Formats: sequence, C-alpha cells, structure tokens
Amino acid sequence: MTIKTLLLSSCAALVISTGAHAADAIVAAEPEPMEYVRVCDAFGKGFFYIPGTETCLKIGGYVRFDSNVGENPYSGESQGWDAFTRGTIVLDARSETEYGALRSFIELRSDVDGIDETTPYLNAAYIEIAGFRAGYADSRYDTWLNSAGNIINDDVIDYTGDRTNQASYVYGEDVGFSALAGFEEGDGSYDTGFAPAPTRTFKSDNFPHVIGGLRYYTEDGTGIAFIGGYDTRAEAFGGKLRVDVKLNDIFSVFLMGGYQSDWDNDDGPGGTRQRNYYGPWLGDWAAWGGFSAKLNEKASLNGQAAYEDDGTFAAALNVDYMLTEGLKVQPEINYTEFDGERGTGSAIGGTIRFQRDF
Repeated sequence: MTIKTLLLSSCAALVISTGAHAADAIVAAEPEPMEYVRVCDAFGKGFFYIPGTETCLKIGGYVRFDSNVGENPYSGESQGWDAFTRGTIVLDARSETEYGALRSFIELRSDVDGIDETTPYLNAAYIEIAGFRAGYADSRYDTWLNSAGNIINDDVIDYTGDRTNQASYVYGEDVGFSALAGFEEGDGSYDTGFAPAPTRTFKSDNFPHVIGGLRYYTEDGTGIAFIGGYDTRAEAFGGKLRVDVKLNDIFSVFLMGGYQSDWDNDDGPGGTRQRNYYGPWLGDWAAWGGFSAKLNEKASLNGQAAYEDDGTFAAALNVDYMLTEGLKVQPEINYTEFDGERGTGSAIGGTIRFQRDF
C-alpha cells in the first residue's frame, strides 16, 4: 500500500506540474489587452474618444432625396418631374486645451441631380479655437442670421452668396450678446442661378471682403441680429437685420430685411452689372418673413413669404413631419410671381423631401 500510494502521489504531482507549465505558456501567448472606445460626454451626444488620444470625434451626416413637380420656383420653367439625391458625411473633432475647446470640422457631400452625377466635394472644412475660425464654409452673412425659415426652397429670393474661404472671430455665445468680425474671400464666380454673371476670380492682390455682426438672443430663441458686409471688388455694401419672436410654446415668427448699395452699377466687364456678394437679391432691398407652428411632438407647419425690390414675390408652405427617429418627410408647395429682370408671370410647384439623419 505504501509503494502504491507513493506512485499515485508522484503521478499526480507530475500532472499538476505539466498543467501549470502549459497554463503559463498559454498566458504568455495572449495578445495585448484591447483599448475599447470610450464615450466622450464633454461636447454633447454622439462623441467618442479616438483610441490612444484625448481627442473626441463625432461622425454623422444624412441621406436626402428631393422630388420636384410642377414649375420651378426660381425660374418659372416647367420642370415636370425632377429628382435630386444627396449624401453627406460630417466629421467633428474636438479636444480641450489651455485656450478652450479646439475644433476641426469637415463636411463632405456628393449630389446626383437628374443624369448629372457629381463626385464628392468639400462643403466645409475649418478650425475653431477661442472664438476664432479659419477655413471654408457657408458665408457668415448666411449663418449669423440662421438663413431664413424652415423651408426647402427658402432662397428663391436669395439672401446670401455661396460658400467661401473665411477668417473670423466671435465674441460671446449663442445665448446672450455676441459680436462677429472677419474677412471673406467670396465665391470665385458668383452665379445667381437665373442670369449670367461676370467671372469674379479672387486674386492675391485683392483685399478680402470685410464682414461684421451683432446679435442678442434669449434661451427660447427670441432675439435680434444684424450682419453687414463690404464687397471690396464691387465696392458695395450689403446688410441684413433679423428679428425672431417666440410667441408661445406653439408659434414662433421671424422677419428679416436686407439692403444693398449701388445695385444698378455697371462696373462689370462690357458694362454689365458688377454683382455684390452681400446683395444677391435683385434691387436695392428685399424682405423675408415666416412662421413655424408646432402641431404635435412629431410635426410642425412652416410658412415663408419674400419680396425683392425688382418685383419678384415668393411664398412657400410645408409640413415637417418626423416619421420615426432620424427619418423625416417634408412636403412643400411653392408659389412665385415674377415681375422684373427674371421675367413676368407666375409659377406653382412642389417638393417632397425624405431625409435620414445619423
């Protein structure tokens, strides 16, 4: 019994020793622990830390499909049935620094309009820190006043030039008092969309456009804002003033007016009108007004009317309906009355938009 017990004990010890060495070998062969993506809540919903850094990134965008019927509200031409599709990717990277939040923003788009397919293009790319912005984006002449109403075709009476290289500084926040000062290049070739315009390519010996604005808003969106710009090539000024009022939890209204100097100049090539980047409407002045009414938790009714000094009137009405989270449908009807350089007559058409945001 003693010899048997000794043999069994030796075998057990050998098995345990072999298993321990094997376990050590397995542990040694394991890969390095993975660094999982961490949620970043410092800048709002949707941000996460880029692994190995303290930079927070948000990836988003949308897919949009517009279908147009009837007459074109911009030109009055019959458009039959027309379709437009857009895909957009947005990258928003932010990190905390000793100067405050450092932000870089990129928006890439690709459009398909009829049979013309475009390659992806840069819609915006800029850097922001401590109130300063430098890069390419929609003109501050547009975004400082938050465009116009919640209307698809809100720019039949145009209120801004196209995207531009820019450098600017903003003092203040969205709520309360804020002020803006900056320079803008303007778009190289300004085309109104309804009439030929002379090429206005920016040259290195030109001084950039100058822009400035003031704004005061309360937390509920009631407020007043002003923006002004001087086009150094057309040597003309343009300015807009906007007032927003939230009447109650259901209704809000806005009114915006614009004025430009030297509308009827003939300083362009061959005596053509030299368009003012800060006066894209036709005539000395233009006005826009509209409302938004919250119908329920998913739907709102939106309307807008606009008029330019040259004689064109435009109106639109739509319903913005959130079908489900991230997916909305927006049917809109448009009416335009032409009486000026664009021609005469009227146009009635409609657009329905489907958009999935992510």
